[in-house]
Amino acid sequence: MDKKFSVLVLALASTFFLSNCSNDDNEEELVGNWVRVSDLDGKPRSNASAFVVNGKGYLTGGYDGEYYYNDLWSYDPEANSWTQKADFPGVKRSSAVGFATTSYGYVGTGYDGVNKLNDFYKYDPLANAWSPIENFPGTGRYAAIAFGVGNKGFVGTGYDGSELKDFYKYDESTSTWTNIVSLGGSKRRDGAAFVINGIAYVGFGTNNGSLVSDFWSFDPSAETWMRKGDTSNDDESQNSSSPAAFSAGGLGYVSTGSASGVSKTTWEYNPSTDDWTERTAFQGAARESACAFSFENYGYVLTGNSGSSYFDDIWVFHPTESDNEDD
Repeated sequence: MDKKFSVLVLALASTFFLSNCSNDDNEEELVGNWVRVSDLDGKPRSNASAFVVNGKGYLTGGYDGEYYYNDLWSYDPEANSWTQKADFPGVKRSSAVGFATTSYGYVGTGYDGVNKLNDFYKYDPLANAWSPIENFPGTGRYAAIAFGVGNKGFVGTGYDGSELKDFYKYDESTSTWTNIVSLGGSKRRDGAAFVINGIAYVGFGTNNGSLVSDFWSFDPSAETWMRKGDTSNDDESQNSSSPAAFSAGGLGYVSTGSASGVSKTTWEYNPSTDDWTERTAFQGAARESACAFSFENYGYVLTGNSGSSYFDDIWVFHPTESDNEDD
């Protein structure tokens, strides 16, 4: 072989090798660490409802492809353990909503396999007791969204045979519902919401079979909506249906869900900049219809399904830590 040609081949090979090493070394490492914690003591399921009261997380309802559930489980993050509580008193259901005020949890709407429901119940964690409240005044529905701020709860969107965007307020002090201004954007089902510093953020989901990208903030004190940057501005793959959403450390998070298939992606929302940043992907199996709750600076994603596989694993997200696959 000609010596000059041989040297050229070696030089090109070396350049290719170094270039590949450089690209691997410089590849951006996403921030955030997922850690698996105590599995749910109850049956695997998806489309359960969750809320947090007095530092404990609660999960009830859901569906496993064959059965609907009404058992209630409480999670203690300090002990990393689950305790079964009083069963939800309504008909067994999935795709209901849950929200919490300062002292109580609330669960209502949903689907029992036949009917779209509008009944609602209050849970007192100190007494471990449920009591019915006034029925939700909107149409019976499932796949709605809900959030609590102070002593008020807000429920809207969902599916009653078609997608919806109406919204209602429950005032705990008067035990009454009020129809309030509707979400300003697209109708949707299977959307997501989280609350940061008393302001709610609502988005995601589907309308007429297509993913929606408009994203909104809601000020409960003024009962006004403000459109924020679309979720597709950074990456169209961010749009999803049936994701798990939570807030932690003054930021919002949306993880898992379904787009072209079930997903593991995790996105962080900064309300100060109205911008999204991709974070370390969820480290359990890809899934949709999981639920979530959070305690201070940490968020939890639990249950869900991928096709006919239903899950009972629970994962906690540490937003500021580096990914550690060995923990």
